Amino acid sequence: MIVAHLSDLHLGHRAFDRTDRGQNVRERDLAVAFSRAMQALVEVAPDLVVVSGDVFDRPDPPPGALVALTRGLEALHSTLPDTRVLMIAGARDTPRRSEDAGALAALDAFPNVDAATGSARTVVLSRYSTQVVLLPYRSALTEPLPAPEPDPRQRWNVVVAHGRLLRGEGGGIPLEEGRWDYVALGGQHTYRRVADRVVYAGALERVGPSPWDEAAEEKGFVVADLSSGAIDFHPVAGRPVVAMAPTRVPPGDPEALQRRIEEITREIPGGIDQKIVRVRLRGPRPDDLVSLPPGFLADLVDRALHLSVELEDDPREPVGSVAPLRDRVVAALGTADDERARLLERVFLPGGGS
Repeated sequence: MIVAHLSDLHLGHRAFDRTDRGQNVRERDLAVAFSRAMQALVEVAPDLVVVSGDVFDRPDPPPGALVALTRGLEALHSTLPDTRVLMIAGARDTPRRSEDAGALAALDAFPNVDAATGSARTVVLSRYSTQVVLLPYRSALTEPLPAPEPDPRQRWNVVVAHGRLLRGEGGGIPLEEGRWDYVALGGQHTYRRVADRVVYAGALERVGPSPWDEAAEEKGFVVADLSSGAIDFHPVAGRPVVAMAPTRVPPGDPEALQRRIEEITREIPGGIDQKIVRVRLRGPRPDDLVSLPPGFLADLVDRALHLSVELEDDPREPVGSVAPLRDRVVAALGTADDERARLLERVFLPGGGS
């Protein structure tokens, strides 16, 4: 019995205000990553595919997200018509109103696809003598919490849940993990094995508020062979993300600041073109930013998909001795004309380009 485990697809995710042919570039990146995962699944030929939540980035996804999902499922079904796909809604897929099932519920009408959006649900795959318990995000908000039991009549018992298991204090889904053949978890963007058969597959792309924190991590999906117990991670290529280590620049010298930014960006293998890049600087004053040539910054911004140059407070300064760095940057931007201020805000204020 081969189970492929995907999670946190976040289809419809948008960031950085960059578009191409009318579509947000990051939204397209997520659709491409999902398409690549579906192509890889055709090679794996699993008996079952499970998706452990956050299929969409929000309960009312844009049309492009629905198109990306249905195209991927159609491609999988046309090649592997007997492979069942079981999905659950995550926190992002779940509308606030309990009577609203959300867009994911419509996937129930798709061939060989089941989607659990509200309450817990059990699916029995008689062909494989397998029970799969689906625990969508909303089911973990109810009282009492669902406490699923494996079916001793089945050869394999699988749980798909969005959230974390109850382990000591702090809450979670009550589950005796050792009694299950595989527990597919969602809600974390990084691949992680909590126990031998308890796994977060992670996201297919770097979709967190700070993608640079995940720059060194591979993204992809998991394939579990329930017969042998083997669990393998399959990477999926995504948009390159580069996070440079902090570097010090002397204050009060805009020319030195420009030279250092040029040096740092040249050090990136393959350059910065179409990458998501973060440069971190210590030492420059906010006023130094306004003195940078606008053409210099505009060129870097145009080449990268997104460039963030972050100024860090000097750790040698006593706490409280100066105004918060962000406030000083905002004040410095006020001395620039509107067009330059927008450019500088996009580059130097975290989140300014999202």
